[in-house]
Amino acid sequence: MRAITLSLSLLVAATAVAAPQPKIENLSAIAANGKVSVRFTLAGAFASGEMVEALQSGVPTSINYIVEIFRDRPNWFDDGIARTQVEVICTFNSVTREYLLNYRRDRRLVRSETFTDLAMLQQRMANIEEADLFDIGGRKPYKLKVRAKAGLMRGWVMYVIPWEVSTSWRETRVKTPSERAEP
Repeated sequence: MRAITLSLSLLVAATAVAAPQPKIENLSAIAANGKVSVRFTLAGAFASGEMVEALQSGVPTSINYIVEIFRDRPNWFDDGIARTQVEVICTFNSVTREYLLNYRRDRRLVRSETFTDLAMLQQRMANIEEADLFDIGGRKPYKLKVRAKAGLMRGWVMYVIPWEVSTSWRETRVKTPSERAEP
């Protein structure tokens, strides 16, 4: 029994290492007039080919982004201020050969767009730019941080064991417009 468990564990680990790992890149948070704008890119989301197959199959395919703002307190628990979920959902219409992209924030539809070009669709799904995402009121921006994580899809190991494909958290300090201009 131990040999089966060990070999299954090694198979799961090898599958996880072999697959390209998506990650959040270029995360930035800028505070102006009591609001924080956030932007980032999801790199490697379409590298495995499974996401592209899912997009072209006609089944709704989504990427869920979780973005949090918090006050970093070293050697203590972080002080959470706000959390939001950004979801991009794509459905392929095989009759019109168009992709419908729905963009939701906290389960509310923000906008819908149609694409005929798969590369442009992938770019829109992987680049998030949220103006005035968080209201920080009178808090000092230099004491705040933003972190983001993406959940892509569920994979399967040996067609039986569910495997959630997601990124690790990426965080950055909130900056002011004057700090952003510095080299």
